Amino acid sequence: MNPALNQFKKEIINFYLVSIINIVFAALAIAFGICYLITAVLGLPLDLGIPEFRMFTGAVAMICFGLGLSWFFSTIRVFEGIGTIKDILCASGEPITEEGITCLIVRMLAHYRDNRKTIGTMILVSTIGGCFFFVLGIATSLQALSLSPSGITFTLDNFLVIPAMFLILGIALASLLSSYYFSKFAKVWDRRLHEIEESECALKKTLGLDEA
Repeated sequence: MNPALNQFKKEIINFYLVSIINIVFAALAIAFGICYLITAVLGLPLDLGIPEFRMFTGAVAMICFGLGLSWFFSTIRVFEGIGTIKDILCASGEPITEEGITCLIVRMLAHYRDNRKTIGTMILVSTIGGCFFFVLGIATSLQALSLSPSGITFTLDNFLVIPAMFLILGIALASLLSSYYFSKFAKVWDRRLHEIEESECALKKTLGLDEA
């Protein structure tokens, strides 16, 4: 396989898969944000019964819900363009020609340029969301503790909170890893755009088109 095509295909497929993971975890983030917001407002049995703790959990859950929405819609916007390019690359049939590879790379450059701010938002939201979900996961772990004058005890209700805690911490980890990958992807394509812009400037100077 053409090395350039192989590298390009690998980048697109990896970005596509990470985008799918982001969509799934963003939906989970929205669901958990709503769940913990309701828990904090109504004072359901999952909390520690401390008003200040309920207010803190509610505030964090509300932020997570908002970040989840932003994370979801930002990812969907970028995912659609990436999906189209990925489908062309992975379609069975005749091998892609050099001209076809060039067209797809140009198409990806245009898609990235149009969505550079959105991808920047995805990086920011993923990072902040990861931090807040980490805090929410720690808060959930505290809900697994029953404090009494005799010490700390565990009940069946406490143990039922543990799966939710691991899932929330998983969302936090996925969010932070996505932020890292999106940042890495953005640096590569920013460099490519910069190289193209430099080439355009050099060509304009050669043709004297920059003289005004």
